[in-house]
Amino acid sequence: MSFKSFIEVDFPIKEVSEESAREKNIRHGHISTLHIWWARRPLAASRASIYAALTPEPKNEEERLKRAQFISNLSKWEKSLNKNLIERAREEILKANNGKPPRVIDPFAGGGSIPLEALRLGCETYASDLNPVAVLILKCTLEYPQK
Repeated sequence: MSFKSFIEVDFPIKEVSEESAREKNIRHGHISTLHIWWARRPLAASRASIYAALTPEPKNEEERLKRAQFISNLSKWEKSLNKNLIERAREEILKANNGKPPRVIDPFAGGGSIPLEALRLGCETYASDLNPVAVLILKCTLEYPQK
C-alpha cells in the first residue's frame, strides 16, 4: 500500500461518533452482549476507520464528499448487515490493494471489535492479547463461529 489513505486527509468524525454513541445502547445482536469488556471499541468506529485507512484519498472534492457519505452509511448499526454495502467496501479495499486482501494485525485486541470488522471487510486478520479472558473472548467472537 503506497498511497495516502482517506483517513489521512478526511474522516466524517461527527457522523461516526454519533453512530458509535448510539451503538452503546444496543442490547440485542451486538458482540458487547457476549461478555462485558472494559475497553470495547464501538463496531461503527472500527468499521469506518478500517475502511478509511485501507482506501486511497479521493482525487477530487466530489469524490471526497461521496466517500465521506459512504463511510457515514457504513458506520450505521441498521446498515451493518447490508450485504451490498459491505461487499462494496470489500471491493474498494481489494481494488486499493491490488486485488489482495490487506493484513490487519491487532496485538492487543481485547474485546475483538477491530479484528471482527477487519474480517467482515475482507482483510486477512490477526488478533492476540496478553489477557487470557480477552483471548477467550476473541476465540468466541472470531474463531469458533467460523467452524
